[in-house]
Amino acid sequence: MRSHVALVAFLVCPFATGVSQDSAPPPLVIGNVTVLPMDRARVLERQTVVIERGVITRLGAGRVPIPAGAHTIDGSGKFLIPGLVDVHVHLASNPEDEQRTLLRLFVANGVTTVVNLRGTPQILELRSAVASGRVFGPTIYTAGPFVNEPFVTTPDEVEQAVVAQKRAGYDFVKLHGNLSREAYARLNAVARREGIRVIGHAPRNLGVEAMFEERQYAVAHGEEFLYDRNNNSTDSSLPHVEARIPEFARSMVRAGIWLTPNLTAYQMIARQIQDLDAVLARPEMRYLPRTVQRGWGPTTNPYTNRIDRSRYPAMMARYHLLEKLVREFQASGVRMLVGTDAMNTGVVPGFSAHDELADLVAAGLTPFQALRAATANAADFLGPGAQQGVVAVGQHADLVLLDANPLENIANSRRIAGVVLRGRWLSRSDIERMLEGP
Repeated sequence: MRSHVALVAFLVCPFATGVSQDSAPPPLVIGNVTVLPMDRARVLERQTVVIERGVITRLGAGRVPIPAGAHTIDGSGKFLIPGLVDVHVHLASNPEDEQRTLLRLFVANGVTTVVNLRGTPQILELRSAVASGRVFGPTIYTAGPFVNEPFVTTPDEVEQAVVAQKRAGYDFVKLHGNLSREAYARLNAVARREGIRVIGHAPRNLGVEAMFEERQYAVAHGEEFLYDRNNNSTDSSLPHVEARIPEFARSMVRAGIWLTPNLTAYQMIARQIQDLDAVLARPEMRYLPRTVQRGWGPTTNPYTNRIDRSRYPAMMARYHLLEKLVREFQASGVRMLVGTDAMNTGVVPGFSAHDELADLVAAGLTPFQALRAATANAADFLGPGAQQGVVAVGQHADLVLLDANPLENIANSRRIAGVVLRGRWLSRSDIERMLEGP
């Protein structure tokens, strides 16, 4: 096995940017561009955006001072938005070539920040390596290992796990299973005491009511509302779930819980059991490592090997119920995020963020609401110190330059002319080279 030092060396930016990854990027100016700042629903036309040392230092129309030696991009006819944030991804701890490929896919699609929802010490090292510029990739936040049965059982074991994860430097605690009522209460209380937030599934054995009572920070799937306390979702129970959507929405708002609908991941499971060949033939699949492509194939696919194709209509009925839930949650003021479960079978990193934006709009959100879930909302979710999510002076320069206005058609979020990652400009040709790999 290679050392972690070798991992870092192997993942260093695979294409030439003209600047060492260890040095500050040169000043960058994007001129005559239409800015969608995402702080509120507004459009700023004919703007000049100045970026120095990875931070936006000037933004305005008319005459704006330009730093000496700045690299200038003509933004005429283009639209500048904040970099996208996917708050539910799964990064590989190894092997190294897979990790390098996944990180490239995020950036190539304008996803400049990710939240990994199952962590390891290797992911902590990768987070540091990206932050220092030794590794090319999006900014990484990460949860730790799962804190639920069978890994921990008693309230004291839960407390010890939360404290250990906080000390280790994880950003979130991930719940992915059952706990006793006492242990679940301890999980949330200790997390608040330690200043680390609980994200993940609802405690299905306790029901979503316990989640509301304990004010879990975020729930990572809209799907959680479909299950009863026996972890079942029956066809006959769906009308009951639908009738409770307004109640669920009020409880989410009252408890201040963030929701990641995760529509794309759920829909992708249904699409695979209906027609796996069609899913595997999607163009973006070719950018994945061969080992991943094979693992998602018919021999080892975890969904098609245990769910019969006849279940497709029932799964889509649940999906349409999730769309209604998302629509009513948004209207009720539930705080929404974009998270895709990237690297769950069939969900391709980076590309899946644009799939989720489209799915949110199809569910009833406006393009602005969907984009805000992936930008300004995400910055609020990440908390103080997360200087991204809007285009404004003083913010980190994680940006996406688009060829068309995504507020008019959310599909335009895919029309990427370039990406600014921590102040470094990546042109369309750079992105194409990243996608093709070394």
